[in-house]
Amino acid sequence: MRYAVKLSLEPWHVTELDIQRLREAGLSDRDIVDANQVISYFAYANRVTDGLGVELEETWPPDVRRRLSYGLRDRLRAREE
Repeated sequence: MRYAVKLSLEPWHVTELDIQRLREAGLSDRDIVDANQVISYFAYANRVTDGLGVELEETWPPDVRRRLSYGLRDRLRAREE
C-alpha cells in the first residue's frame, strides 16, 4: 500500500529501495510491474476525469456521486499551505 500511495502522489521519490521492499514482501518482478501498471493507470484515469470535471451519471445514487474527499491528498494540501 505504501508503494501505491508513493507512486500515486510522489512518483519522483520512488527508489530502488521501494522495489526491494516489494520483493522482500514476496512480490515477483512481474507482480511489481503489474502493480505499477494498475496503480499508474488509475492515477492517470482519475487525473483525466477530475481534470475535465467529469461527473458520474445521474443514474448513480447521490451518495456515490458526491465529491470525494481523499485523506492523503487533503493532508498533503494542508502541509503545503
